[in-house]
Amino acid sequence: MLFACFFIFFALFPHLRWCMYVPAQNVLLQFGTQVRERLLYTDGLFLEMNPDGSVKGSPEKNLNCVLELRSVKAGETVIQSAATSLYLCVDDQDKLKGQHHYSALDCTFQELLLDGYSFFLSPHTNLPVSLLSKRQKHGNPLSRFLPVSRAEDSRTQEVKQYIQDINLDSDDPLGMGHRSHLQTVFSPSLHTKK
Repeated sequence: MLFACFFIFFALFPHLRWCMYVPAQNVLLQFGTQVRERLLYTDGLFLEMNPDGSVKGSPEKNLNCVLELRSVKAGETVIQSAATSLYLCVDDQDKLKGQHHYSALDCTFQELLLDGYSFFLSPHTNLPVSLLSKRQKHGNPLSRFLPVSRAEDSRTQEVKQYIQDINLDSDDPLGMGHRSHLQTVFSPSLHTKK
């Protein structure tokens, strides 16, 4: 009966059938559009993807260091530059490069999380990719990345500024009297009567 009512309704008003909401069948569909915007930091360098496709380590953060990490399957991650829209990929020698077109064979990394750090395993060799080329790998391989969100980075700058504002020569070096930098925290265990 309900189906017949819908059929008659859309037969009378055919232009409304395009406005009908059809729910997605996949319950995980909402997670497919989630993107983690991160800076990948390793041993004093930020991974940087330049517009020419070169990938290197930059000691300073810039717009080319902002990356979008997107999970495509469980444990598989695609990395894209927010500024240049290039995909982070590897060639057959596991050298990192940026390219305009996504290729699952070259641009999908297995992401391994260990102690807060991420290792991105090459789709070709299953070894961690590095900012250094094969010739330079006699030292630190620069393959252990710390994903830093831009919000955490701004909080770090606020803390550094607060530390710089500390005046050890004053009577109130931490600014406790001003309470401009500190937030009051209510503790139930301290404020209850015993």
